Amino acid sequence: MDESSDFLCATPTLASLDIRRPGRAASVAKGGRMSRPLAWRLVAPLALCATLSACATGDAAVTLRAHGNEPFWSLEIDRVLRFSELGGRPLEGAVPKARTLDGVRRYTATVGGRLLEVAAAPRVCHDDMSGMPYPLAVSVAVDGRRLQGCGGDPAVLLRGAEWVVEDIDGGGIVDRSRVTLNFRADGRLDGRASCNRYTASYALSGEGLSVGRAASTLMACVPALMHQERRFLDVLQGVNRFEIGETGELRLIDASGRRIVARR
Repeated sequence: MDESSDFLCATPTLASLDIRRPGRAASVAKGGRMSRPLAWRLVAPLALCATLSACATGDAAVTLRAHGNEPFWSLEIDRVLRFSELGGRPLEGAVPKARTLDGVRRYTATVGGRLLEVAAAPRVCHDDMSGMPYPLAVSVAVDGRRLQGCGGDPAVLLRGAEWVVEDIDGGGIVDRSRVTLNFRADGRLDGRASCNRYTASYALSGEGLSVGRAASTLMACVPALMHQERRFLDVLQGVNRFEIGETGELRLIDASGRRIVARR
């Protein structure tokens, strides 16, 4: 499994940093022409940190589902603890009391005469086969081996605070315009497309993210905003996967590699 964003919750002092780096951001001068001043604002993602931390806290009744590849294994901690490996005998036993240290949720249990140690850290983890990001990096120690994988519900990475778009397909965005994304718990996605409000459906599967065709209001704005809105909605409806970057940015990516980049 590919683990990233290690610092998000491990170093809380970074949350107060406002780092500026040279980059590309589009703006509109008078007459609607595009210019590209150097302006790239990177802010440590407090909202993402809180979301990830929430995945690793609480009592022993909290459900944890995790899996790993090569070798394939799966873990479920709900009313009972279940662990299985490809070609091995499944283990099932009582859920042990969880301990949380430095944000990492830990379980230790003896199941079927075998010692099982589980650690679930609030750190973005990418499945190394599908590329899907998960909110927890999970390790399982069993029989002297340590297995690495990902766990939690990918949807928690999307839902919550509003995402503000800072780039559409490498072209930046119009200066002082606003493009946003709100992923709702009911499977609805809405926000501002530049000029108009929009709404669409979205769905997560084991392989990626899909977004339905958007419906929008019918306001008219200056040509630069209308052009940006069309670009945004065109990329959005083709999205088939998402990533969470090392600084907490959301990347929505379509089949041809076009992307929308947003931050909280």
